[in-house]
Amino acid sequence: MEIANLSVEQRVTRLEDIEAIKFLKAKYAEHLDNGYDPDGVASLFMEDGLWEIKGVGGKAKGHAEIKQHCRNLSSGVTWALHNIVSPAIEVDAEGQRATATFYLVCFVSMTSEQSPQGEAMFIAGKYTDKLVKVRGKWLFEEITGIVQQASPWTEGWVRSPFTKESW
Repeated sequence: MEIANLSVEQRVTRLEDIEAIKFLKAKYAEHLDNGYDPDGVASLFMEDGLWEIKGVGGKAKGHAEIKQHCRNLSSGVTWALHNIVSPAIEVDAEGQRATATFYLVCFVSMTSEQSPQGEAMFIAGKYTDKLVKVRGKWLFEEITGIVQQASPWTEGWVRSPFTKESW
């Protein structure tokens, strides 16, 4: 639908929806950076929502799996800063569904069997989200992230390039 064909009221509603979706994604980053808060992250999804990060990260469907996935992630990530930028949001003509893309630049401290003291990591990727408006509130139906780079900070992505999984 051409934006020029919309009334001022419809345009304002559309802009409010876009801003609400940006805020929802910001809350997502906040919950991830707050120790992968299971209840906080799950609350942003539809009850049967899908959260999938391809490359590294895994897949979870529904609130129970999303909460467990957060608990799993928090056991190895001791600190994270998710910078989610460059929103491109399309709201459908009815204002009830939307798609959005965002880019990710993320810094994390991770522990592992190989590095129990922790390792600084750089992660970059792209999100493609599907959203639904439920009783006036936007929720994620799906978040699909694709990790394009994940490298130890000390090595960098040139000396230690990320090997992508086949999708």
